[in-house]
Amino acid sequence: MLEKRFDYKGTGAGLFGNLFVGVLLTIITLGIYLPWFVVKLYKYVLENTIMKVGGSEVRFDFRGSGAELFGTWIIGVILSIITLGIYYSWFVVSVSKFFAANVVARDADGREYTGTFNGTGGALFGTMFVGTLLTIITLGIYCPWFCINLARYFAGNMVIMHNGSAVGTFKFDGAGGTLFGKVFVGVILSVITFGIYFSWFIVDMAKYFAQETTVEFNGVVNRFRFEGTGVKLFVINLIGTILSGLTFGIYWFWFMTNQLKFKMENMVVVGPGE
Repeated sequence: MLEKRFDYKGTGAGLFGNLFVGVLLTIITLGIYLPWFVVKLYKYVLENTIMKVGGSEVRFDFRGSGAELFGTWIIGVILSIITLGIYYSWFVVSVSKFFAANVVARDADGREYTGTFNGTGGALFGTMFVGTLLTIITLGIYCPWFCINLARYFAGNMVIMHNGSAVGTFKFDGAGGTLFGKVFVGVILSVITFGIYFSWFIVDMAKYFAQETTVEFNGVVNRFRFEGTGVKLFVINLIGTILSGLTFGIYWFWFMTNQLKFKMENMVVVGPGE
């Protein structure tokens, strides 16, 4: 089986152009432009993302429009306010369906794959209600189990489609106890080292969630693997923070681009036995 590796071609200048104009228009329109801004940014990131499979490439695109997202967004916001937050779960599901259906992956042979999200607002509401309640009752201790249940919900309801047929499904097998241990150690070490360990903590989380996620594609089960290191992320964060401060925030766009490259280019999809 061939490893599938991701490559990100975006640049700080490109991100600056998209974010600067988007933020400006969002402010001028008092937030109305936000859906168009999000779609444009999402499209930019996907168009610059490539999955390499051996000697061939899989390209990505986003075909949704700001107008479509605006309709979902405005209804979701209004109903969430009217229902005092109860509708929020249905709002999240609607947005998830929108993004899943509009992401397109095209392989070297021209075959196109898209997604569909089969989750329901009722199921998400139950997960969020119980998770939030138990997290409050246990003074935050239950939070890792809550996060695991959310990861299972979203992964378990994501399907890869080709010509109207399901060809891939995702699964998350993480355990709350394991995540609790990692979070506990990560938080303690981050505090003791005055935040220095935080980059290693983030990498450890990325590795855990990746290794516990599988995708069955055309009958073959593939697992994710994250190969980034805490040292590399620490350097990116240190340089990015310093230069962003020195440039009064201008370098932040290059900082975010370097973080995106780090996250994507260290994510690998491996087949059985790899």
